[in-house]
Amino acid sequence: MLHNILLKKITVFLTPAALFVCWELWLRLERSAVEVGLVSALLIVGALWYLTLRPLAVSQLQRSLHRAEFWRFLITPGLFVVAVYFFLLLLERPASRQFIIIGSVILLTIILQNLFDRFYRGARYPANSFESISGNVNSLSLFLLVAVAYGLLTFLDLPVWLLVGPLLVVATLLSYQTMWISGLELKQSWLYVLILDVIVVEMFWALLFLPNTFYVKALSLTAVYYVVINLSRNSLIDILNRTMIVRYVLTGGVVLGLILLTAQWR
Repeated sequence: MLHNILLKKITVFLTPAALFVCWELWLRLERSAVEVGLVSALLIVGALWYLTLRPLAVSQLQRSLHRAEFWRFLITPGLFVVAVYFFLLLLERPASRQFIIIGSVILLTIILQNLFDRFYRGARYPANSFESISGNVNSLSLFLLVAVAYGLLTFLDLPVWLLVGPLLVVATLLSYQTMWISGLELKQSWLYVLILDVIVVEMFWALLFLPNTFYVKALSLTAVYYVVINLSRNSLIDILNRTMIVRYVLTGGVVLGLILLTAQWR
């Protein structure tokens, strides 16, 4: 048992380290982006499968529960790795790429460490710790992927409808994971998830007509999403109050205002 836990603890640090080496080799030796993408996917999927695999999961019921847990817990780190991978394709400056790689590896280590603590620290695990970090990482992943989508529209002149489908999938997965990790079943949250999907797609379309850079557009959309997803979740778990509403709305409004006021309008 202790040997198994030690191996899982090593996995927490080994996986981000392997991703760091993989991405560095990609950028420095100009390895194939497809090969790097496949290796990155295998690393994060393998790590999550191993970390969420309980030693006693031997019965059919336990194996089924493990599969369900695995796919749900995979959403946050999995989409984060995907988002970073595509965002690196978007960047041109080596210094910017290096900053994103180092920051992403550190954040991924924090995610996996938090997940390890959730499974193996028991009563010593801080309440709502993974819920908090996954919500913030989900918003960051949305920003990165929306920025990539706007970048593709700008550089490759792709049709908008081609990106709406993937964007809907991403928004649905992120919203569902945020609700699920807060203890909400799909039958309780499906309407909120659907409304969030509509908001994301409508804002994505509307922001196309603003003469800002795709980073500003992505930040604006993410700020609105962050406010709405948190208000929705807190409403469903019945902890929403007037103070919380004012705090989220003011925070989102200030952030959105600063983004638009400091942006370079073309």
